[in-house]
Amino acid sequence: MLLRTLSLALGLGLALGGTASAADRLGSYRIDPAQISVSGISSGAFMANQLHIAHSATFMGAGLVAGGLYGCAVMTADEKGVRPLASIATGACMSAPALLQPATTYAERIRRFAAQGWIDPVEGLGRSRLYAFTGKADRVVNPETVRRGVEVYGLLGLPTAALSFSDEAIDAGHAWVTQAYGVPCPDNRAPYINACEYDQARMVLQTLYGPLQDRATRLSGRFVAFDQTEFAPGGQAAPSGLWDTGHLYVPAACETEGATCRLHVVLHGCKQSAQELGDTFYRHVGVNEWADSNRILVLYPQARTVNVNDFPTPRLTDIFNINPEGCWNWWGYAYDTRYLFKDGVQVKAIWQMVQRLAGRSD
Repeated sequence: MLLRTLSLALGLGLALGGTASAADRLGSYRIDPAQISVSGISSGAFMANQLHIAHSATFMGAGLVAGGLYGCAVMTADEKGVRPLASIATGACMSAPALLQPATTYAERIRRFAAQGWIDPVEGLGRSRLYAFTGKADRVVNPETVRRGVEVYGLLGLPTAALSFSDEAIDAGHAWVTQAYGVPCPDNRAPYINACEYDQARMVLQTLYGPLQDRATRLSGRFVAFDQTEFAPGGQAAPSGLWDTGHLYVPAACETEGATCRLHVVLHGCKQSAQELGDTFYRHVGVNEWADSNRILVLYPQARTVNVNDFPTPRLTDIFNINPEGCWNWWGYAYDTRYLFKDGVQVKAIWQMVQRLAGRSD
């Protein structure tokens, strides 16, 4: 589901077919600035982790499902930034946990990055809340990667009381887990949404926001398709790994005059974007039903595949910078060696979407 192997990445140069539909400009709502959070599955978990750590003064919590160890694919880091490798992503981060660095190494890097001003001060992480999940049958991302990520949060001040960690307690494959929608629970296959009689959406939102009203049995709100290209450098979404169109779920209560709502960002994994699955992910992972009855807007940014033809100026190294499975950028593809930081292309794009929704300037 994530980038399977480095050789697979080098061997795939064609993007999946299809184009995004026309979409409107993303609007603004009355958002409680203290109630903005993020979650994700697989590559989306790594990106959720990157967003949370880069902007911990704003994101009050994160949900990490089957992924999420900050800087896991980094080979070296210095005062100029990082040098990541896809081979570390597919090796240590996914299948060879013995090659992972100690949690103290990742935590110290985060402190150094904060000292450089590339991410928010780490003190914000100590005031956060965290949901983490790894399935017992996950054969894509080794559970130790998720455990190591949780350990890093602890070293940076996250209290145990603010953590909900399902550590191989459920026989789930590599997937976002639902009560009844998707393939059988232990499977490691598309669409990577598994029916496990476990309401992961509820657990994520309850961990981050506390007690919830009962989920809606029928959605009251609407889905909004919005233009993501304006958030991409130069308006060119494809070379950045961004799909042209993102999606937003707006509960009816959030469109009532004077109503204040919360905002939760949900990030799909590889092979789960609208480019690949249409509306399957953003309609069927169960988040909207809980959001609807609890005044939570849900932002679903969309990644896309990147192939050599998407780069405007051909270079011999383009083949090393592609993204054949539509993953979020957690190993520095598309020449983005700043992908971990506030000025990383995708981190910045999603951050600007959040700022727009909250009615703030960048």
